[in-house]
Amino acid sequence: MLNRRQIRQLYITLLCLAALWTLLPQSAGAFSRIDTERPVSLTLRCQKDNKTFSGVEFSLYRVADVSATARFTLTGDFQAYPVSLDQPDSAGWRTLAETLAAYAARDGLTPLDSGKTGSDGVLKFPTDEQRTMLPGLYLVTGRPCVSGSYTYTPSPFLVSLPNLDRETDQWVYDESVEPKYTRENHGGGDSGGEGSNDTTVNRKVLKVWDDDGYETQRPEQIVVQLLRNGKVYRTAALNAENNWRYTWYNLDAGYDWQLVEETVPEGYTVSVSQEGITFVVTNTCQPDSPDNPDNPDNPDQPENPGSPDSPDVPEGPASKPPTTPDGPKPSLPQTGALWWPVPVLAGSGMLLFTLGWVRAQKRGREDEQ
Repeated sequence: MLNRRQIRQLYITLLCLAALWTLLPQSAGAFSRIDTERPVSLTLRCQKDNKTFSGVEFSLYRVADVSATARFTLTGDFQAYPVSLDQPDSAGWRTLAETLAAYAARDGLTPLDSGKTGSDGVLKFPTDEQRTMLPGLYLVTGRPCVSGSYTYTPSPFLVSLPNLDRETDQWVYDESVEPKYTRENHGGGDSGGEGSNDTTVNRKVLKVWDDDGYETQRPEQIVVQLLRNGKVYRTAALNAENNWRYTWYNLDAGYDWQLVEETVPEGYTVSVSQEGITFVVTNTCQPDSPDNPDNPDNPDQPENPGSPDSPDVPEGPASKPPTTPDGPKPSLPQTGALWWPVPVLAGSGMLLFTLGWVRAQKRGREDEQ
């Protein structure tokens, strides 16, 4: 039979164990680990309001491997590109997708898979049922489609496979998305900028430096390459004399125009976004940072893109002119951080321990009296 002092000591011991349990790493694992050997799939749906947009060609590239704890590492040909996988929001992931899509086109990278949407407006990767896709970060690009006086270009996007369902905190290994499109009017004479007409467009480039405190590391100039349907068409040198900007006039509107930085300065990463007719090339200084930094605030589950929100797709069958879709607004939601229970549980455990210890001490003094 335990006496009162032994019971008090046992009570304190149990409280200590409860407090320590709340601090163990496994209590923070509110999200399950990724099964990196489990096959994944991606279904593209070019549908809206019971109508389809068929015959759209898409290519799929595997950009990065993913660990069981959702850490991305550039893989294959994409390891050579000086880009950052540490993106703070959906706009950053969208810009990264545009950047990688242009480099993949320029360098003629072979996609992992490709295909066209069927009569139902659906395309599923992998296209071959015998092929297996493993978890990772994937880039999806699409070919422009011309209808009437408009050219519809699928916006490139990045998608994490599997993708974390933020409502259930479960990994979705078979993802389904609706690609977004940008639309350019070649019939009104005003979509390509000042000086353009119904058959030509203008393209501008602006250089931005994100290197406060490291300005002395900048090169005197950088060279950008204008791509026409993925091939280098023109180059331009940007420097302080031309205010780090340039304009190409009267380009053929029937082509897809992209831009890349020819050689990225050492110690910098690059991102290229398109705002209207202007390409914005940003070089960000990365002093003493790894090639693929993890999220320091949440090392076990860094920020990563999920699938795009349901974007607008040109309506109507392929034989009819599609209606006006919205502009490029693919949302790349960030994977939710699920570490909030750690401080709550730890604080609760320590509070219980403290209260129990104080109570035990008080009882001990009462017993002695």
